Amino acid sequence: MKKYLIIILVLVLTCGCVRVNTISIEDLVDRTINSKYKMYNHVNSGYKYYLPRTLQSVVTDEYNEIIKSKYYDYYLYVDLVAYHTKKTSVYEEDSSIFYSKLITNDDISGVLNVKDVGEEYLIKIIYNYAKIEVRCKKNDLNEVVSNSLVILSSISYIDDVISNLLNKNDFSSAEEQVNIFENDSSDINYLDEIDDTYTGNEEEDYDPNVIKERG
Repeated sequence: MKKYLIIILVLVLTCGCVRVNTISIEDLVDRTINSKYKMYNHVNSGYKYYLPRTLQSVVTDEYNEIIKSKYYDYYLYVDLVAYHTKKTSVYEEDSSIFYSKLITNDDISGVLNVKDVGEEYLIKIIYNYAKIEVRCKKNDLNEVVSNSLVILSSISYIDDVISNLLNKNDFSSAEEQVNIFENDSSDINYLDEIDDTYTGNEEEDYDPNVIKERG
């Protein structure tokens, strides 16, 4: 009986992985941002979101995070000033790159850009007053896009905390921050704009099932 249960579990997990890797990017985007499930297991100053189990936030400052998977680094930028002022931006699809799609759900909009940079894809997703940038191997594109969209679409902003932070001038002015909402698919590395020194502490306390408070 135990042997059969293990076989069934393997089949279920395998089918789940195949589905993510074989579904079109367009369907992947639509299903993720339209999901009705709103959960979070990671909290930062002014916002919270759901961090997929295979990822770990390793470096955090006021509005940036470095999130690591086994093979890739995801660079998350959150613009609390833009959220607080309800800044609106206009996005356009870029027909000159591998894939570009506008993302819209209710009153939230953004854009997904995927650029072919040789053996890898450069992925830049702007959505919900935040941005994720990551490079990945071509056969991991769907998984990386899925992880990024899960994070961005699950971000929930904590209004009272943001107001307090802004009132205390704990944040730099909007002009001093990286303009993460610039719809630019060029191969510019935004990572130079932040202190991305990795602590190297792979064993730090991390439980994806427990809310992790920071700040």
